[in-house]
Amino acid sequence: MDDAGLVNETGAGRTRVQSVIDREVELVTSAVDLVASGGAPSALVGGLRLAELVVEIVGPRAREPGVVLEPMWSADENATDVRVTRVPAA
Repeated sequence: MDDAGLVNETGAGRTRVQSVIDREVELVTSAVDLVASGGAPSALVGGLRLAELVVEIVGPRAREPGVVLEPMWSADENATDVRVTRVPAA
């Protein structure tokens, strides 16, 4: 494969990864909004492939209304669930 093919493959790979990140951030953000609004006491977003990065991105936004993101790693570490809950009242 020539250099142009490698560049295109990498570019396509980056696009796929960004698409996964965007989708997973949207899912977790929606869960944060649901819990923050009182629509549910908690929510679980399952099967995330890039949970660590998603928690890093969404975490600051979640903390503002008092919501906590808790990654729940699977035994095989291929996918992670994220539990979304309110911070317990002090």
